[in-house]
Amino acid sequence: MEDVAALLIGHGSSHSSQKEVIEGLARIVKGRGVFAEVFHAFMRVNEPKLSEILDEIVKKGYKRVVAIPVFISEGSHTIEDIPDALGIPRGVRYYKKALGDSEVEIFYAKPLGIDERIAEVIIKRGLEALSKEVK
Repeated sequence: MEDVAALLIGHGSSHSSQKEVIEGLARIVKGRGVFAEVFHAFMRVNEPKLSEILDEIVKKGYKRVVAIPVFISEGSHTIEDIPDALGIPRGVRYYKKALGDSEVEIFYAKPLGIDERIAEVIIKRGLEALSKEVK
């Protein structure tokens, strides 16, 4: 999708591993070549801030952005905080928004949810923990 930028949205934390995970996932998604460019942002603590990233994306010439919350399920952050920070109405998955002299289309994805691939990671992590059992 040569004209679509992806935006991975993380919670943010003072613990560095949270930022590293989001940045790593952004690199993997970018490497798949599905989106023209992949950005990441955080709701809290870390940079770049979610409330500021759309300006940067639009300045780079993108007019279509798919905002993807890297959260396991719906909750107050995905239902309220993220739409508010993006400047889109709560409860919508598509919104056309004026931003400066430009107009940007925002496609707001659902959280990760229930998925066989996530279950596989859960099983893998459980088995890893068991293999390191203290005897």
